[in-house]
Amino acid sequence: MKEDTLKRHYAAIDAYPRKLTLKYNNKIIAESQNALILKEVAKSVYNPVFYFPKEDIKVDLVMEAERKSYCPIKGNASYWNFKENPTSDYLAWSYEKALPRAKKIKGYIAFNLDQITIISEPM
Repeated sequence: MKEDTLKRHYAAIDAYPRKLTLKYNNKIIAESQNALILKEVAKSVYNPVFYFPKEDIKVDLVMEAERKSYCPIKGNASYWNFKENPTSDYLAWSYEKALPRAKKIKGYIAFNLDQITIISEPM
C-alpha cells in the first residue's frame, strides 16, 4: 500500500474509562473495565468499535475460518461465533496477528453490535 494512502487511513486506540457490559438475548456475555475503543478514519469516519480482553468474555466462542477480511491498519481479521448455538451471522472479530499500528488490540475481541446490546456505566 502506498505511504500516502496510509497517512489518510489511521486509527486511534485508547483505554475506555467506563465499565462495559455486553448482552445477547438479555444474557450477559462480557463485562469489562479494561476495554479499548478504536476510532478509525479512512475514506470516511467509521463508528467507534469497542474491543474486549478475551479473559472478560463469559461465553465460549469458536473462531470461524470461512469469513475473511483485511484492513491495512489492523491486518487480517478472524471471525468468531458462539461455540454452541451459533448466530446466523458472525458474532465477533479479532486481529490475532494485529499489524504494528494496531498492536494494542491483539488479544482483544470486538462484537457485532447488530446482534449485541452494549451498556456503558461509570466505574
